[in-house]
Amino acid sequence: MEITRDNIIVTPQAFLEFLVTIPKVNTYNYNCIDNDLVLDVSNTWDASDDLVLDAGIQASAESIDYIKIKIENVVINSIREFTKKYRKQSSIKNKIESYYYNETDNILILTVQDTWTTANTTTLDNVIDNLVGYDVVTQLMDGYEVKSKDGKRYYNKKRSEQVEKIHLGTITSADAFLIDTKLKSVKDSLLTGDWITSQVYLGLTTTEGAYTQDLKDEFNAEIQDYITNNYS
Repeated sequence: MEITRDNIIVTPQAFLEFLVTIPKVNTYNYNCIDNDLVLDVSNTWDASDDLVLDAGIQASAESIDYIKIKIENVVINSIREFTKKYRKQSSIKNKIESYYYNETDNILILTVQDTWTTANTTTLDNVIDNLVGYDVVTQLMDGYEVKSKDGKRYYNKKRSEQVEKIHLGTITSADAFLIDTKLKSVKDSLLTGDWITSQVYLGLTTTEGAYTQDLKDEFNAEIQDYITNNYS
């Protein structure tokens, strides 16, 4: 059968050592982040066992004191990643009772056990430093995925416009090939999401035949509009 206790605050190591002394406990799981305890116990578990368990929780809770730590100028773009990474650090994961991040002022406030040391702070700083690098690179990657998708859609739109002109007899297939040749580097940059680079390549192209100044200006205006709306 399953026994649960919610919102309990204990010294994890001492409490788990206490649990193994209870014969009727088969397995246990204590989440030190949410402060929840789940026990799988023998079917013979009764009220007296509840009393023993609660006494152990109370004894462990009485031995804990907490302090507040305030860290300023901290950039955390993903609280989920922060939680995952500090939980992997055995030296600090059980010492952090709770935390609050003010993303407006970039302030991290933690409630930690009073046994918190300078070494623990160093470990936490390393987690944050690595997280900042991870977040920045990940955000840039995600941004390029969106820009690449937009670039492919934009290029397909312009290519389809050229095909339509062929069908209407406005330009020939040879004209369309010339335009595509002139814009090859522009196209390649758009497909990889490099809109600013594509505009640079566009500026290097020379007008000729069906690749008119009006068409070049049209591409430039549309690419500039995307850059204005999607680059900070």
